[in-house]
Amino acid sequence: MKNIFKTKIKISTGTKILINKENVSIKGPKGSLFLKLPNQQQNISSSTKKALYPLFFRKFQKALVGVNLGYIVRLVFVGVGFRVESLETNFIKLKLGFSHFVFIKIPPYISVFSPKKTRLILKSIDEQLLKEFSSKICSFKLPDVYKGKGILYKNQILTLKEGKKK
Repeated sequence: MKNIFKTKIKISTGTKILINKENVSIKGPKGSLFLKLPNQQQNISSSTKKALYPLFFRKFQKALVGVNLGYIVRLVFVGVGFRVESLETNFIKLKLGFSHFVFIKIPPYISVFSPKKTRLILKSIDEQLLKEFSSKICSFKLPDVYKGKGILYKNQILTLKEGKKK
């Protein structure tokens, strides 16, 4: 594994970084993020604190990319009757083959678009929160490995299993 502290980080001209005693705030054209410094956490041994520095460095890199460019996750609904029924300001209404619609509350840090009924585009500046929300949506209809139906990430490849033989 390479030493991540030797990698150089390029900071664009529109990005501002403010470092306080307990946190780092990063402001860019897309928004702002706050990261807590690892040395300010209490009740942690010194060896554990050393292990937290590479984690903080990666979070810092991802925060820089997020406030400058943002992150996008594309979801595809595969199957008959699986679709985005409507998008409102606070809720997504999904039809997933149940006897009822599935309503999902949209967090304020994520913007949602649906160019087609079978596609959903999620945008955010925080990658971790975006992936958590997209996995929550995917958990309502996990991909079926026998039929290939469900909610998939774009470019996700499913290897279909063979069914029973008589």
